[in-house]
This record gives sequence, structure tokens and C-alpha cells, in this order.
Amino acid sequence: MKILAISGSIRSASFNTALLNCTSVLSPENINITLFNTIESIPVFNSETAEDNYPPIVKKLIDKIRQSDGVIISAPEYAHGISGALKNVLDWLVSSDALVLKPVMVASVSTSGLGGVRSYCSLVQVLTAMNCNVVIEASLCVPFAVVKFDDESNLIDELTEQRIKLALKAFEKMICTVNLN
Repeated sequence: MKILAISGSIRSASFNTALLNCTSVLSPENINITLFNTIESIPVFNSETAEDNYPPIVKKLIDKIRQSDGVIISAPEYAHGISGALKNVLDWLVSSDALVLKPVMVASVSTSGLGGVRSYCSLVQVLTAMNCNVVIEASLCVPFAVVKFDDESNLIDELTEQRIKLALKAFEKMICTVNLN
């Protein structure tokens, strides 16, 4: 099973990217998670650009999404919403069919006690408008990130580790269900 993971953060020490890396490490052997971590290279969306003239990096992302069985998006919270960088990526994708009915697992990591729930809600709303298959059972909102990751961005919280494994099981189950139909 091929999963593409997208971090909505461009920070070098991003907790959201760290969560995706941990998710890859904790995934079962039959799940291969690949991180797409170059969203800062994607130019500002222009609705006048025809799909055959999309920038190469956007075409590459669309191809990777189409080749995947599912997508994991982890979004930091900025002003109670998703980051501008992630919204820009989604704006490029909205006119393609790459995410239509694609199973998507949504996550958010925050240093606050709410775990990025507001960016999570914002992201789910955007993905629903894009006709994605958001797998709510696989959702992750991780609060108090500074005590759950060490200085090298390794996950050190056992409960969060268990939650990731459960989320991956729910995500895998949905992907298998979708692939049967």
C-alpha cells in the first residue's frame, strides 16, 4: 500500500513533519509512506494557468497523489487555520481530479493544549469541498508537542505512538474498503 504524506509546514524543525516521519516508522510493513516535503518550492497558485502548463513541481505532486492509495496531510495551525503554504498546494490540486474520492488522513500537531484542532477543522472543510474521502476515524490532533518530541524530532510519547498505530489501522481499513469497490 502506497501512502503519500504531505506536511503543511515549511519549518525545518516542524512538529507536523516529525509526526509524519514517525508515522512512516510506525507503519506496518505492508504500508509504504513517502514524504513530499517540498511545498515551499510550489509557486503561488494562478487560476489562469491551464493544467498542461502547471509548474513541474505541481505536476510531480499530482502524479505522486494519483499513484498513491491514500494521502496523509499534517497541518500546523496559523491564526486558527491552515498555513498559507498548504492552502496554496490545495489551490493547485482543486482543479485536478487527483484527490477526488482519495482516502485522506488528516493530522495536526501543536504546542497548545488543543492540538491544532482549529487547523484540523479548517483542513477537513477544504478537503470536503474538494470531494476527498476524509477518514475521520484516522484523524490525529496532537497537543503539547514540546513534551512529545525530543530535540531531534523523535516521538517520545507512548500514548501518541499508540494513537498513530490505531489511526494507521483505521486508514488502512478504509483504503482496503475503497479498493474493493
